[in-house]
Amino acid sequence: MKILRNAAVVAAIGLATSITAAPAMASADQYLVARCAKGNFGIEIRARYLTSGTKHVFNQLSWRISGNVGSKNTVRFFFMQDAQPDFVFKAFNYEGGKTGSRNIWVTRPKAHQVFVRFGVRFDTSASSDPGCTYQTRGI
Repeated sequence: MKILRNAAVVAAIGLATSITAAPAMASADQYLVARCAKGNFGIEIRARYLTSGTKHVFNQLSWRISGNVGSKNTVRFFFMQDAQPDFVFKAFNYEGGKTGSRNIWVTRPKAHQVFVRFGVRFDTSASSDPGCTYQTRGI
């Protein structure tokens, strides 16, 4: 009888441990994806994030530019909180070729609605470089 009681206590402790550990785990990676274009030039951006029990955690930005562009394209990312008015809580600027990927660390409380606004200035042979801006959906 004593052995059965000890086994029941050990099982109960194991169950309680697994129940309390579950909420602390984060969800799988997800992406905010958006595209914009100007004439023959376009860009697709991806902001990788995961959402824990209390925070949104962004950990990577990547982009791919299409069209006949040079090596000095400028891409800007603005992490926005959806509010009245919306405001920027983090920004990144990158200059380079047609593709890029950067590891980042941006967090925001899960209760806040956030999105990524972005803009690009395409490096072209034209007298003035075209650009476009857009934003992702909110989370």
